[in-house]
Amino acid sequence: MTGHIVKKLAGHPFHLDDEGVAWVQSTFDTLSLDEKLGQIVLPLCRDLSPESLSVPLSRHVGGVHRMPSRSEQELRASAEFLQSRTAIPLLMTCDIEFSEKSSVAAGTPYPNQMTIAATGDPEQARRMGVVAGSEGGYLGFNASWTPVADLAVNFRSNVVNTRSFGSDVATVMAMTAAYQEGARSAGFASCVKHWPGDGLDDRDQHFATTHNTMSMAEWRDTFGKIYADAIARGVQVVMAGHITLPAYTAELGAAARSPAHMPATLNFDLCTTLLRDELGFNGLVVSDASGMVGFNARGARRELVPLCIAAGCDILLFPDDLDEDLGHLKSGLQNGSLSESRVDEAVLRVLALKASLKLHRTGGHLPSEADRSRFLGGSEHAGWSMAAAEAGITLVKDTQALLPLDPGRHKRILLAQLDSRMSPSGPLPQLQFADLMRERGFDVTLYRKGDEIDAAAHDIGMYLLAEEGVSAKENLGPHWEDLHGLFPHSMDRLWDYLPTLYVSLGTPFLLYHMPECKTFVNGYAAVPPVQKALVAALLGYIPFAGKSPVDPTCGLAEALL
Repeated sequence: MTGHIVKKLAGHPFHLDDEGVAWVQSTFDTLSLDEKLGQIVLPLCRDLSPESLSVPLSRHVGGVHRMPSRSEQELRASAEFLQSRTAIPLLMTCDIEFSEKSSVAAGTPYPNQMTIAATGDPEQARRMGVVAGSEGGYLGFNASWTPVADLAVNFRSNVVNTRSFGSDVATVMAMTAAYQEGARSAGFASCVKHWPGDGLDDRDQHFATTHNTMSMAEWRDTFGKIYADAIARGVQVVMAGHITLPAYTAELGAAARSPAHMPATLNFDLCTTLLRDELGFNGLVVSDASGMVGFNARGARRELVPLCIAAGCDILLFPDDLDEDLGHLKSGLQNGSLSESRVDEAVLRVLALKASLKLHRTGGHLPSEADRSRFLGGSEHAGWSMAAAEAGITLVKDTQALLPLDPGRHKRILLAQLDSRMSPSGPLPQLQFADLMRERGFDVTLYRKGDEIDAAAHDIGMYLLAEEGVSAKENLGPHWEDLHGLFPHSMDRLWDYLPTLYVSLGTPFLLYHMPECKTFVNGYAAVPPVQKALVAALLGYIPFAGKSPVDPTCGLAEALL
């Protein structure tokens, strides 16, 4: 009964040999219903103790998601524990986005996607994929839900922003393809997200169901091209987002099977008809995290969980309560909202992905610690990171001809930056920029909100803000209150007293809030290599080589004056 599905899955993008096909079929034939349902859920495991990890193992889960920010020892030990105690090798997933929040803590500090896009060189994206796969693989991962293939077309969208390769379709397409190639060459599964395309809505799926409001003609000329190209190039996984595409429901008319307000994770038309039938995707579809409001706001969880699989997702990501959600899937089979054939197809796709990664041969065993230098944090990866950082720094404007800085003319700098930097998950490292400038002969005074500004005591002013685009963060604005104090002090500006430059090591859209700023630089990321490259560029040691992958003026002509 399942033979025709297995035969289909042997082709693009899994490309299974006879041994892989036989393993998929024989493994599937041994599975009980509970074991099948376990294969199509993938929990997030924050507690990496053997006692905690034994719970999902006892439920026969198909994979486990861990945070790459954990220590090398924790990640390797937990991966070895998990893979050694399961009959079917696990998908070991993560989000290596190379943001400060989502990076391999034990590995190479690396610039984010928008920095890579600013280099204009797809080779930089290929290297990024290689680093993710190589360093992640050493820590026991075999798949990352990256890259982000969304378009940063709405500057108010904090959740896309620097996580993306920008707003230009050709650039996003080229960078996405190169990243995929690099990741797969390093043994990782390749993924693109967030289907059917994020970046228009300024809200975040963590907090609301969001909408892609493009017409279908516009969608097919943008996101449709990006996904079609990724599919043609062999992407193995597509992550469906909690994002609607109302124009497609309208186009289908009476033939639509899902209401327009249902996001892709719960929408048969988007997840199956458009993605599989029109674009021809034959790989695995994973839902975005099912604990998000964008998912749960659409009904009772007992109905949404089976609907997610019925609509076309092959994996339910991050079940709220593993046993409850497995029960919801079983109830869906009993009440007819979920068919056994759909479950079987999802299970076979999970197994096919595992076979394509050769997990049936390797058992998910980790590289030897003796080979650590080949995989994790080596000099080649560090060199790639520095090269990308230097190629990405972008001078947006310098209408006052302030640059390059010189310790003879600009020795005394009054620097305003946030005292405590936070991601939604916790504190971030203090910036090194001030110390790097002091090493170059500058006197740097940190401005504290409420301080009187003595123009005679300083040669120039400088703002340094370092906030990347990131999920679950609601404010990426200029933080005037945090820098200068509560109103009316929030109206103060250093450039009212001193020649001033503004640097963003994060969101590239801050000029929207200060079009009168005369010197503005985008660095896109705050990792140490970018901070070092910034100093070199400000002092004229290297050129500002980056080209903005978005419109940094946000459409304001006055911002270039």
